[in-house]
Amino acid sequence: MTDDRQAHIDLMNSYAHALDTRDWDLFVSLFTPDVHFMARQYLENAVPGPDFQSTRGRDDLVAFIRKTWDGLSATHHMLSNHVVNLGEDGRSATASCYLRAHHVGNRERSHLFEESLGRFDFHTVRDPDGWKIRQMEENIFVMLGTAEAFAPD
Repeated sequence: MTDDRQAHIDLMNSYAHALDTRDWDLFVSLFTPDVHFMARQYLENAVPGPDFQSTRGRDDLVAFIRKTWDGLSATHHMLSNHVVNLGEDGRSATASCYLRAHHVGNRERSHLFEESLGRFDFHTVRDPDGWKIRQMEENIFVMLGTAEAFAPD
């Protein structure tokens, strides 16, 4: 059980590391092929807003993240308060952690930044290679700076 808990903490930390180093091979390896990713904002009165991003499938998630990251010169993700709940079947789990993510624009937007404070929620499954993310929710509670740091669509 302790090994499974640590494996989940390592999985969450690997997610942040892959994003910040742009290690796309590592990034791809963290997800099941059918992953579902959702991002939500809770910025007014702690009421969830509409999903501002919802993606199904590993290939679409990777394409979305890579396109977004191409508009940034640097990112820095810090994770804390890891919680892991293993399923009774030993093959599934839920996990979460707090996040603080700093994003810096590139080129003409290099003076802009956006910083998100929130929580990642994961649903994981064990496959022959270890634990993989099958569903992920990015819940943003506070945004600092400006979303203009990201490249326009």
